[in-house]
Amino acid sequence: MEEIFVKENEELVLPVLWIGDETELAYNIFLSGKGSSIKFLGLLLGWENKGLKLKITVHHQAENTKSNVIIKSALHDTSSVFFDGLIKIEHGAKGTDAWLAAHLLLLSQKARGIAIPNLEILENDIKAGHATTVGRINDLELFYLMSRGIPEEKAKQLIVEGFLQSIIDDFPKELQEKVKENYETRLSTI
Repeated sequence: MEEIFVKENEELVLPVLWIGDETELAYNIFLSGKGSSIKFLGLLLGWENKGLKLKITVHHQAENTKSNVIIKSALHDTSSVFFDGLIKIEHGAKGTDAWLAAHLLLLSQKARGIAIPNLEILENDIKAGHATTVGRINDLELFYLMSRGIPEEKAKQLIVEGFLQSIIDDFPKELQEKVKENYETRLSTI
């Protein structure tokens, strides 16, 4: 488990790209200084029988801290992701602003995704929320694109690219190239 401490008024962006190498990743993040913030960006690209257990815990320990945890995943073949996320707002962390979101896109009938977001709130005067979606490509979106003359495979690729693009845009430039190499290869197999 990787432990990360964010100090007073420090702003940290932590991009994580999973392309099947690890089976478990765990992050324990402490916002220990007043005004500290973290933006955790997790892009998970699974194929074949690759599987990942991802656990993220963010501890808001000081006033006016901010966390934004965003996980997006595209899973092919029999790949799987199990995501367990916890935002803990501790006593004394007034003015906290926390968001936890996990969106898992299943690109085959055998791909599996489970997302469990949790909030533990021990303080008043905070703002916190979470969102989770696990699902397949929307049939109405696919139909719309195909009704405009786009072949089914290309339409699926466009939907997946659109789904992933928002998180890719937030990655540092050097990681964007690695992401692009990996997901373009995988998209051709949808």
